[in-house]
Amino acid sequence: MTNYKLQKTSKNFVMWKLIVVICLEIVFWKLEITQNAFAQSSLGLSAIPPRLEIIAKPGETITKIIKVRNESKLEKIISTNIKDFIVIDNDGTPLQVDDQDLSNRWAAASWIQVSNDKLKLKPGETRNLNVTVIVPDNALPGGHYAMILHSPNNDTLLSQTGAIIQTNVGTLVYITVPGNINESAKINDFSAPNFSEYGPINFKAVITNLSDIHITPQAFIKVTNLLGLKTANLALNTINIFPYTSREFTATLNKQLMLGRFKAVLTAAYGNTGQIATSTIFFWVIPYKLIITLVAILTIIILIIKLKQISQPSSPKIEQLEHELETLKKKYQDRS
Repeated sequence: MTNYKLQKTSKNFVMWKLIVVICLEIVFWKLEITQNAFAQSSLGLSAIPPRLEIIAKPGETITKIIKVRNESKLEKIISTNIKDFIVIDNDGTPLQVDDQDLSNRWAAASWIQVSNDKLKLKPGETRNLNVTVIVPDNALPGGHYAMILHSPNNDTLLSQTGAIIQTNVGTLVYITVPGNINESAKINDFSAPNFSEYGPINFKAVITNLSDIHITPQAFIKVTNLLGLKTANLALNTINIFPYTSREFTATLNKQLMLGRFKAVLTAAYGNTGQIATSTIFFWVIPYKLIITLVAILTIIILIIKLKQISQPSSPKIEQLEHELETLKKKYQDRS
């Protein structure tokens, strides 16, 4: 009877184990399908290069080659358009401008032509496009910008509101016209928590470009302690800032245990002549709970030592008593 129960229990265990394994296999299989579908949709089209930098004088014509590649397993019909763009946030997100704004001093879409605005790409196929930049004779010195967008005619997405969004990829075109170019920048904000108990310490900075051209600051934060000794050097991301826009930078001092007042100096080098913008802040890090705990433990230890000293006779008194006992012993020995 016992063996029958054991066999039945063993069979039930095997059956449940098999069911669990099958369920897990189904779940992982579905996850894999979802991930593969997402990867294919996110890599359906590639623009090469993502950024094209050109230096051209007024009246000059320059031709470059860009590429567009179909990464998907489906044939795609691509439309290519040239748009001006603006940047309105601190993340540097380019926002295309559909209506040409002639007052936009940095616009360059009207300067650019592409060899073919319609392409049919087979799966895995890469095609070249000639990009011709014709700089006007009256072009102002500084930066001028546009984007070359490739839009698959058969690829659309639905937003959360139900609106149809056309997906596209593109190449940002940076055109620099040489001349008397103003280069200026400032640090609008540099901050960290004024007081912390422990690290890490998070820094935030906002740098504004007041130049006639985009800048790429080489920025770092130097942290020193109260004695002026270096605690850390933190490098910030190297990113472009378009004219008269701001970008937000972040950095983290990954140290847990710190004590005292610290100084942080942000230095940002930019421009062709090596201009520098700096900003300084101070912050405190005091692990007060840990200090209170250590002081309490030390106080208890001192009190215990004091109490032991009070409860025990001091060493000189013991030695004196022992000496008197020895003297008495000698007297009695002499009498005997």
